[in-house]
Amino acid sequence: MKSTRTAGVVLSLLCLTPFLALAVQVDYVSGDVRYRHLKQEWQEVEIGANLLTGDTIETGSSSEAILLDEGSEIYISENSSFTVSERYENEKRRSTFMLFLGRMKFKLGASAASEPDVQTQTVNLTIRGTEFEVGSGYDGSTIVLIEEGSVAVQGESRELLLTEGEGAEVAFGEEPTEKFEVMTRVIDWDAWLDSSQDAVQGNETALLTRIHTRIEEISEDIAAFAQVREVAMGNRDRYLTQRDELLQKGEREDAVDASRKAGQESKTAFHSLVNIRFLALSSIGLYDMAERIYTSIEEPTAEQERLFRGIGVRYNDIESRYVLEGDRERLEEQAERKKGCLNVL
Repeated sequence: MKSTRTAGVVLSLLCLTPFLALAVQVDYVSGDVRYRHLKQEWQEVEIGANLLTGDTIETGSSSEAILLDEGSEIYISENSSFTVSERYENEKRRSTFMLFLGRMKFKLGASAASEPDVQTQTVNLTIRGTEFEVGSGYDGSTIVLIEEGSVAVQGESRELLLTEGEGAEVAFGEEPTEKFEVMTRVIDWDAWLDSSQDAVQGNETALLTRIHTRIEEISEDIAAFAQVREVAMGNRDRYLTQRDELLQKGEREDAVDASRKAGQESKTAFHSLVNIRFLALSSIGLYDMAERIYTSIEEPTAEQERLFRGIGVRYNDIESRYVLEGDRERLEEQAERKKGCLNVL
């Protein structure tokens, strides 16, 4: 039997390994609310359930849910769809909520370890301690309203900072450029979502073109991260071989340095893998949007058929490579393991 000291050392080493985000807990459910992990079967959401990276939750008509995330409250309105995700930026993990359709309201608590990002089809929202609402329309448009704090609305090349009492609306594929005073514009969310659905009519080709472009960009970004991961894994193996050779020679100090370098390469590879999954999850929302648009067309043109077929080919490739089934049990084990680490530490 291992001594308490030895067991403590083993546990400490386990706690140093990289983990995915802790679960987001379901606090309240009303009506038709369901979830699924990646492409698995839909299941009914129960109060107290934990949502992990790769889980998508959907609310039906006259339905809603409230989630808890590290002291923050997230309100999900009816007819909404979003996915729990995460990514790494400058070696810092950022939890991310992908709102593909509908409306969410965030009330971030003071006890939150860090603010999450919120991503829609059009923009990424970097939060700085705040209370705000965000909507994502059928045409990919985004609207953001700030009650407290501030949010940086980031497009592909521009950023717009919103503070208390300000809002912004950004069309799909456009950059955030203008803000408005919330007091001067009363938002009827049902009417806004209906108008976003009406806006699809007559703009199907333009929207499909933008989705096609974006999913091609995602594919390229995934390939870039995959290349970084491959190089990092190769470097890790090389440093581990050096470590073993140095240990055999009795050069322990150099062996420790080689081991440290191997650990850094392993970390780089892990971060790349998380970012690949983040991008792959983004593609799900884009494909769903394209499918809604295409199936709404009574008689698609040859160009619309070509665009949708191209989107499908690229998405199917991403799905087959990176949107895998069957890893939820592993994520749950990791989350429990991390909780155990936090209790010990």
